[in-house]
Amino acid sequence: MFSNFLQQLALAEKSYMDIGFLQNKQKSFLRKDNSLRAVYEYMKNDLKKIEESCKHVRGVQRDSKEDQRIPNYCQNIAQFINARINLIDLYEKIYNQAMTNKHMAYVDILNALETTIQTHHLGFTDITLTPIKAVFSLECDIVQQLFKAMFELQKLQFLPSLALIHGVHTRLLAWESKMQRETWKLGIFKNSPLPTLYQWLQKLKGAVLSKFSLYFHDILANQTTPTDMRHICSKLHHDYYQKMVIFQRKHEAACVILLSDNQVNCETADYDSFPIIVSYPPRSPPQLDIMLKMISETNEFLSLKPVTKFRYQVSEH
Repeated sequence: MFSNFLQQLALAEKSYMDIGFLQNKQKSFLRKDNSLRAVYEYMKNDLKKIEESCKHVRGVQRDSKEDQRIPNYCQNIAQFINARINLIDLYEKIYNQAMTNKHMAYVDILNALETTIQTHHLGFTDITLTPIKAVFSLECDIVQQLFKAMFELQKLQFLPSLALIHGVHTRLLAWESKMQRETWKLGIFKNSPLPTLYQWLQKLKGAVLSKFSLYFHDILANQTTPTDMRHICSKLHHDYYQKMVIFQRKHEAACVILLSDNQVNCETADYDSFPIIVSYPPRSPPQLDIMLKMISETNEFLSLKPVTKFRYQVSEH
């Protein structure tokens, strides 16, 4: 009975690593995710039955060493399944926020992930589950550092963002190495080079790196030659800076500038010190002060509360 359960767990893990919504957002994510979540919930019930069966056997005959170990295995696997369910809920939260086409609340994602990490930090520590615990920790670290990097990018923090992206890269390599040693040799993923979940995390890292290269293009460009910089950016998932160049040339614009909107306000007087994230051509245009005034006035207008007019008619008696 326990061996059959382990086979079901292996199939569920394969399904988890190949979650369909990560490949195609047009698929019915909620239906697929709920189905996978239900599989893990059913397995929790199966574990309880196995534990009860072991207690029954213990009551009618002397325990073998195997019978003594199985309840401990069940407890550890149940902890692991709870952790899996928490991560499925987290990915659902990420997906739902992404589908709203609004700014993603990175802090909410980080708080939910931190809760999951702290909850299961001391869980499923049996030596037989060491490889599973190591991969689970890597997955959590990768997702956590990716969203921390995006949060730091929002604040235009160069060194913290760079360190976090490098940390993600290192952990992705470590995870791939573990999969090659411990999972691929079992033939679970023999038909695909990498699991879908891993590919999605790689793409997310690529998207974060592309945004990083845009926000800090001037800093990075000072570290190498223009030719090498163009070559490096061309290998990114998205070469945003080159798109700015093409846009400027196509429409014959005087300049294309990316500004940080959270620092634009009507009291800004020193326009020369206003932080430009990136611009092409790479210089402050003479019209910058006029542009900032226009943005400030627009923001002021949008922030005004709507005025409601009432008409009263007084009748004479």
